[in-house]
Amino acid sequence: MAAHASTSVTDLPDIGIHWRLREYALYVTGWLLLGLWQGINSALGHRGDVPPLPLWQPLTWELSSTLTVGALALLVFRFEARFALGGGRTLRHLPLHALAAVTFSLLHVAAMVGLRKIVYALVGGHYAFGGAVPLFYEFQKDVITYAVIIGACVWLRTRRERHRRELDALRLARELSEARLTQLSAQVEPHFMFNALNTIASRMHDDVDAADRLLVALADLLRTALAGAQSPYARVRDELAWLRSYCALMGERQPGRLQVRIDADPVALTARMPRLLLQPLVENAFRHGLVDGRGTLLVTLRGAAGELHCAVSDDGAGYRAGREGIGLANVRERLRLLYGERAALEIAARPEAGTMVSVRLPLEPADA
Repeated sequence: MAAHASTSVTDLPDIGIHWRLREYALYVTGWLLLGLWQGINSALGHRGDVPPLPLWQPLTWELSSTLTVGALALLVFRFEARFALGGGRTLRHLPLHALAAVTFSLLHVAAMVGLRKIVYALVGGHYAFGGAVPLFYEFQKDVITYAVIIGACVWLRTRRERHRRELDALRLARELSEARLTQLSAQVEPHFMFNALNTIASRMHDDVDAADRLLVALADLLRTALAGAQSPYARVRDELAWLRSYCALMGERQPGRLQVRIDADPVALTARMPRLLLQPLVENAFRHGLVDGRGTLLVTLRGAAGELHCAVSDDGAGYRAGREGIGLANVRERLRLLYGERAALEIAARPEAGTMVSVRLPLEPADA
């Protein structure tokens, strides 16, 4: 079974060649249909001739012309790419294109007349081109045709260049956003670590065993954070496990005086969210709401109608307008970079007491 499961690169079909062949087939078909359409129109224009004109003759005239122009157009595309018009290059390359237009007409007439003579000979007839007048007639048409082809070349090149510039701008914006997001994420972890180390330092003087437990918990938290540092997202399930450990670490400041409840519905547990999104919100509650380490902290996550709703509330000192600090500003910026207007963060005072911070973001599966 294993032998059949492996496939070498050389066994795979060359998709690029298939697409190129399809493009050429469509190209030839387009010119062929144009020639048939012109041939039928020419036949209708000669329907009153006496004797009547056989249908194969106007079809031969038009198909020989359009197919030859189609073949020469490919050469014109390459020539224009080498000696492009536009910008400051037009005056420098214009004489070359004037010469190329004459060459285009001569090749068109020679190939067209040759094809017609071959077809006429096959049916037992003879084709005569007619001299200088038909040559001039074809020349003035060929100059217009050449100009149209050159115009198409310039339009296609301009369109490609504009599309490439748009892609480059989008790529640059994405790279700048990713760099900014990485910077914002990096700001969270050192800030948290300094706070945790301060907590440990304050406990070492009166409870060495507690300080030891805190150091072990801190090591586990940092290990988990570093394990997912390559992605801006984390599974809600993992994020909540990290948050429980963080709250336990913060609760060691004054054991028994803080109650933490974390609740998530089954839909939310199957989703993903920005990594370390909840930690700054919880830290903000500890710093501004539960300032003495006493009270209740409630974290809830609900998934509904394509959105993930997260709320961090406390029954502490209450909300004061303009109290938003670096942590909440960091969260706002990360949400903007990741989701744009599809996410929002709101802060409000709870009716009974304390503060609630609510975050709304798109509900995305954990394996997205």
